[in-house]
Amino acid sequence: MLVAQVEGLVLTLTYSDLHRQRFGFFQELLSQIGAKWSAVGSRMTEALNSGDAYYVGTAAFECADEAALHKALQGLGARIVFLIDWNRARKRLRQIVGKAGSIAVLNECARREIGHRGWLEAGGETLIFAAMEAVGSDYFRIGDTLDAVMGAASAREFLVEALAASSLAMQQHQPVSRIADSIRLLLIRHIRRHHDEFALLSEHASFCHALAEGIRDAIAHGHERSTKDAEKLARRAKAWERQADLLVMSSRERAERNPRWLPFTRLIERADDIADAMEEAAFLFSLIAENHNKGWPGDVREGMRQLAEKTLQATQDHVKLLVIASGLGEGSDASDHEEFIAVSWRVLNAEQQCDQLLRDVRRLLVRNIDDAATLGLGTDFAAALESATDALLATAYGIRDLAFSRLGAGT
Repeated sequence: MLVAQVEGLVLTLTYSDLHRQRFGFFQELLSQIGAKWSAVGSRMTEALNSGDAYYVGTAAFECADEAALHKALQGLGARIVFLIDWNRARKRLRQIVGKAGSIAVLNECARREIGHRGWLEAGGETLIFAAMEAVGSDYFRIGDTLDAVMGAASAREFLVEALAASSLAMQQHQPVSRIADSIRLLLIRHIRRHHDEFALLSEHASFCHALAEGIRDAIAHGHERSTKDAEKLARRAKAWERQADLLVMSSRERAERNPRWLPFTRLIERADDIADAMEEAAFLFSLIAENHNKGWPGDVREGMRQLAEKTLQATQDHVKLLVIASGLGEGSDASDHEEFIAVSWRVLNAEQQCDQLLRDVRRLLVRNIDDAATLGLGTDFAAALESATDALLATAYGIRDLAFSRLGAGT
């Protein structure tokens, strides 16, 4: 029930609803256009709703002039329409993206002024399930929900666009079969956008890059003399490494659903050795700071800096390699192929240079450090950085093989 009253320049709406979720939805909608709510709560009246609880509140718009009052009335009218069949739409969407996802989709649709009734009239959830079935087992298995396969955010984004397309098509009196085709193509575009096989690898590579950059910067700022700064880096590195691990787990789950993901899962597992080595280096750096407050001698720091810099450059090329590899295919040209080869070889050269830099650092440590613990920690730290470049090289070979197979070339 909605009762609107205008007294002077004040518009007041008393609103009651049996459904708490729909009440909260409408409450938020009006708050977005300046409504001030009061007396909000649940009530029970024996003569109403068979004594069941209902929700009620009062929204007030205090307007500065008549123009503002007219705007408030228009805003109220434009939002009341979203209450029509709202609960039915929520229940239909809930089958696709769950309880929270269904409300999020309806909230976003209302914010964009996209109606949900066109989607309901065109078939609602059957449109989506038919599109999922048409896309096939390469992406969806029987029993899969949209958000489980695409991710919550991507699934919600797709549904908002699907509701918008349905609404427009129904307004244009298009046949339901044509709407179904549009939804199917929309789903394919979203899957390709959000499920490129290299997406998880690229996200994982960004954490490897963050780890390498953090270590390089720590050395540049002399944080081996600061326990506080070094421990902060170690905590951040651990968090990044855990996030990288989650991506590996996500890839494994995809491979369990669909064997097509298996080569990429093997590759991201190999790439995870990069993150593990970098996180170990950050931990060792914190131990160095804890036990060596005087810092490294100049020659030692410069050797460490060069090793960390070269490792960072290799992770940057790792990121570039994945970007190029993801674009290789029928639409790529000779320049793309040449750039891919060039970046691959830069990773190879970086690994070889880091082998030599590690030996140089060890020599400098032996010459300049007398304390056995400091010597050992410094050697282990440098070795961890070099191990990261070994893993980068192994991963680069894996990316190369995968890219060549996509191009139809042997390895």
